[in-house]
Amino acid sequence: MTIRSSRGFSILELMATVAVLAILMAIAVPAFRGTMRRAHVSNIVNTMIGDLQFARSEAATRHQFVSICRSSDGSTCADDDSNYDVGYLTYAYDASSAGPNQAYDATKHSLLRTTPITPDVSIQATDGNVFTFGQTGLPVANGTRTAIEFVFCARQAGKTSGAGENNNESPGSRVTVGVSGSLINTKLASAANCLPTE
Repeated sequence: MTIRSSRGFSILELMATVAVLAILMAIAVPAFRGTMRRAHVSNIVNTMIGDLQFARSEAATRHQFVSICRSSDGSTCADDDSNYDVGYLTYAYDASSAGPNQAYDATKHSLLRTTPITPDVSIQATDGNVFTFGQTGLPVANGTRTAIEFVFCARQAGKTSGAGENNNESPGSRVTVGVSGSLINTKLASAANCLPTE
């Protein structure tokens, strides 16, 4: 009966394998991180577009004003800044002598949706004022603003405030609500910053 000796890997073979794995990981991890950041921005953009379409549809269906305002606590409007990544409210109310663009009041208005904070993605708007769709589904002017623009950019890991970054790894997006209520979603140019142009 012959005994066969089994031969393992040499230290050089193991070192070569580890080196190849390290190189592959160095290439794959940044690409994967960029893919995840792009997917996250896209998800937040789609959420906002869905909320805007919902608000417009509800305004036309209910024949009421439907407004969106930024809200950091999920129960009151906050108009001290233009970043919607703190969260926002969607609510409906009757057309009355008080007019459109009213701040949310739980005793007078119907809360339709509460969208929570999105710390990993910045959402910068034209301004922090209430945005309203009228009874026909068309945007209502607020002061001199007749349309609104939202800019979405991923933030660096560990950052939860301020405008995000627009780069080739994770390009930002711009969503514009026109005076007709149309929604236009475009990718930011490579040199563009993460702030609205209007």
